[in-house]
Amino acid sequence: MVKLDRINLSNEGLTKFFSPIESQIMQTLWESEELTTPEITERTGIPLSSVAGTLDRLVKAGFATRELDKSGAKVRYLYSAADSMDNTANTITKKVLDSLVDTFGKVAIENFHTYHNKK
Repeated sequence: MVKLDRINLSNEGLTKFFSPIESQIMQTLWESEELTTPEITERTGIPLSSVAGTLDRLVKAGFATRELDKSGAKVRYLYSAADSMDNTANTITKKVLDSLVDTFGKVAIENFHTYHNKK
């Protein structure tokens, strides 16, 4: 889960910020509107129990939403991403940048300016 003390910049892609299972589930949620736990399991190949536990954490952290669906014969939960991938990236980026500025102040800001001018 995106906790600053768990960010690992040597990892690839979303696993810099999420666990591998969290990143697979989030990617799946961003690609679909609403999914049930079994549908996520089918699409990711992650065991149902791992998907269910991870979804609970993602919902509590605000990255996913859970809605009760009573329309069929069974009551089930539908999961979706709480926000778009771009907006989630924006939230994570702000957390990281705020932390860098809090820690390094002026030096961090100067480096942001230098980075921006290189592009």
